Amino acid sequence: MTNTKLTKHLCLAATAIVLGSTLAHADIVSTIQGAKSGTTVNVSGTYSISVRINVPSGVTVTGPATFNFNGASAGFVPGSNVHLNQLTVTGVNGVGIYIYGTSGSVINSCVAEGNQNTGIQIQASGANNNTIQYCQSYNNIDTATQGQNADGITCKFGAGTGNVIKNCIMHDNADDGSDLWQAGAPVTFTSCQAYSNGKLSQGNGNGFKMGASGDHNAHSYTSCISHNNSGVNGGSGFNQNGNTGAVHLTTCHSYSNQNKDVLNNCVLSNCTMQQ
Repeated sequence: MTNTKLTKHLCLAATAIVLGSTLAHADIVSTIQGAKSGTTVNVSGTYSISVRINVPSGVTVTGPATFNFNGASAGFVPGSNVHLNQLTVTGVNGVGIYIYGTSGSVINSCVAEGNQNTGIQIQASGANNNTIQYCQSYNNIDTATQGQNADGITCKFGAGTGNVIKNCIMHDNADDGSDLWQAGAPVTFTSCQAYSNGKLSQGNGNGFKMGASGDHNAHSYTSCISHNNSGVNGGSGFNQNGNTGAVHLTTCHSYSNQNKDVLNNCVLSNCTMQQ
């Protein structure tokens, strides 16, 4: 890859680092990972790299830019209070944007597509008060496991309190659009869409999977739409999936999915569901 000049604009009150569109992969990775809290790293164009990027706490990375990770084990891994804006993440042999046990981050107007596991995932104890907004996650396909794992956007495996997913679109993923399997606390969804998920032979293909057996979480969905999902042991627009919590659905709509919605303990208000 051709190297371009790295230009740094430093201010006393705050720091902004502006990077050229074809910066060498070693420079882009080291620049982001070496940024101090309060720094905004502005990126543009397309970057071809082969390692994960650990974003330090308090750092903002702002595009628009595309990052092709070329089979790296993870894509962006934010610390706490990180902002990722207008980034496209592709080619990860794992999760595209991976919030693991950290809090207070905002993932805004990002795209996760063409990864080998879930596009955007919040996971583990300590992952509190994160927001994913105005994002798209699609065509994430785990070919090695025939669709058992690659979802669109998830919050699972013990994730903590206060996590919000709003104004997001999840479609054409191998497994579910969204999956709250064993989330540690209720998650709030607002104005999200999930469609055409369940693309491989072992994918469950739910639009919104609302938990797992043994969960007791009262998740909340407002103005969410799910349609044309299909899969193995799933294929529902909304599926409580053994979660015994009183999940609240308000002005949600489900149609043209392979199977009926599974709403055992749900509280519905002004919804049109597939039953």
